[in-house]
Amino acid sequence: MSLTPTLTFAQDYLLRFQTHQDELLDRLATLVNIDSGTRQIEGINRVIARLETWFQELGFSTTLHPTEPYGNNLVARRQGKGTARILLVGHVDTVYPAGSTQIQPFSIRDGRAYGPGVADMKSGIVMGLYALRTLIEAGFEDYEELCFVANNDEEVGSAASKALLGEIARQADVGIILEPSRHLEVITQARKGTEQYVLEVHGIPAHSGVDPQKGRSAVIELAHKMLAIQNLNSLYPGITFNVTRISSTEPLNIIPDMARCSISVRAFSQQALDEAAAALEQISNNRSVPDTSATLKRIRGRKPYETTPELSSLVELALSEGKALGLNLQPERRGGVSDGNTLMEAGVPTLDSLGPTGHNTHNLQLEHLDLHTLPLRGALLAGIIHRVCLSKSTGTKPS
Repeated sequence: MSLTPTLTFAQDYLLRFQTHQDELLDRLATLVNIDSGTRQIEGINRVIARLETWFQELGFSTTLHPTEPYGNNLVARRQGKGTARILLVGHVDTVYPAGSTQIQPFSIRDGRAYGPGVADMKSGIVMGLYALRTLIEAGFEDYEELCFVANNDEEVGSAASKALLGEIARQADVGIILEPSRHLEVITQARKGTEQYVLEVHGIPAHSGVDPQKGRSAVIELAHKMLAIQNLNSLYPGITFNVTRISSTEPLNIIPDMARCSISVRAFSQQALDEAAAALEQISNNRSVPDTSATLKRIRGRKPYETTPELSSLVELALSEGKALGLNLQPERRGGVSDGNTLMEAGVPTLDSLGPTGHNTHNLQLEHLDLHTLPLRGALLAGIIHRVCLSKSTGTKPS
């Protein structure tokens, strides 16, 4: 295998990756058939224990990092002889309740694998494991460190594992997120950031039958504000405003004096998130029902994952490796968030959606993995890692 960094390497790993397909699927079935919804600690820890064993078999040192109330996170590290530090991240938690594996156990039908979390994202984790195995079996050691983090709470925002991810990311040169791709020829180069708000309206209570005119309904005022918020979607293209979790005082014989809602905002830049904040403040301060008042609480979430020059260089490298496999990769921006937001916030250029192709995630009956994409995306991942490590060790820019 040539060490010239202008060559591509993904094609050299395809056959080697394919030889492990049966074992890979057996291990994928093992993980999918363990209930590991967020906060299902027993299942989370069983999945992590399996992964720990498999990584140790490949010569990785492993450490467990428990976080409450989610269970263990796994950090696996392997030292090489080069200079590049590569960080791969995948989450083991799913969105499904306990008992889901009994309802929809792992199965294969018509070239697709089904089961809870099969696409999002247990297949990405197992694929990542075998991409690293192909590199190791090929004798490739031109990295300073390969680090794999399997975390346990991504489906609820990685609140507990974010500090661990950020700490490890600051020690890495390149990040890779193994979330599923929506198409064989798509990777992610940007994601929206998220913020949440709680809008609370206060009115004046009164007897709804005797003196309704003396009251000022917080519910009606909130309804005006929610419609105004919905209209922001057309006024600010690229920013999404979504009203959720509506509540109010409940006695039927009283004009409600309190009503609140939650608001989710997403945008591709911090500037856009700040513009959204100003628009929401204006709606909060205005009133349609006299004598009502409102408060707006802003809750910062994941920062936008924006394209940088370093990331653009990494994307070009990935496109080149894709061509070696006959793939015309298309980088895209996505509205959903991932742990890629956290790695980019830590200053690490990060490629996202490097996992295999999956569809209908978060739908127990329909979630599935396109099996034919596993070896192609696995070889692509191995080629990208090889290429990054060589360009880091030689000082040659990827081409």
